[in-house]
Amino acid sequence: MNKTTTLLILILSIYTFTFSNNSYSFIEEIVVPQTYPVNGTSPYNSYFGSGIYDDTQNSIIVNSPKNSDIVFLLKNAFSGKTIRNEFIRKNSTFELTEIPYGTYIFVYFSGTDWSYNESMKNGRIRGGFTKNKSFSKSEYSKDRMEFKTGYYGSYELTLTQVISGNLETQPADEDDFF
Repeated sequence: MNKTTTLLILILSIYTFTFSNNSYSFIEEIVVPQTYPVNGTSPYNSYFGSGIYDDTQNSIIVNSPKNSDIVFLLKNAFSGKTIRNEFIRKNSTFELTEIPYGTYIFVYFSGTDWSYNESMKNGRIRGGFTKNKSFSKSEYSKDRMEFKTGYYGSYELTLTQVISGNLETQPADEDDFF
C-alpha cells in the first residue's frame, strides 16, 4: 500500500463511529479559506477557458475605479470570443500583455465584497461580487482597440469618470458579460 492510500485510510478512520451494532461513517466537510483575488487572477477560466496569449508586445493598461473591484473581459470584436478575464482590485492598475493581433472590445463587472461562493448565471457559475454590482461595456466601433499584424501597440483605459474623457461605456447586464 502506498503512502497516499494509507494516509487516506487514517483520515477516514478518524470519522468512523459505532452506534449499537451498526457502523456509520461520517465525513466532515472541509472548508478551505479562500483569499481575496489579486490583480491578474482569472476567476472565470472554467467558463471562458484559459487566457489567450501571443508572442507580441501588444498590451492594454487598465486603471480600475477608485471604489470598486472589477473583472475585466477582453473580447474579440468580430467573433465575440473572450480571450482574457482578469480580476483588478479597486484603485489599481493592471497591464494585460502579449495580446494577439486583432480587434477587441471590453466588458467589465464591478462591485465590492467578492465571494467565490456567489452564484451567477442561474447557478452555472460560481464567484462574483455580493454588493454594488454593475456591468458596463464598450461596444461603439470608435472605442475598439486594434492591434495590426506586424505592428505593436498599447492602449490605456481609465474606468472612472474623467473630465473631457474620450471613452463612453454603456450599461450592460449579466448576459452581456457571460
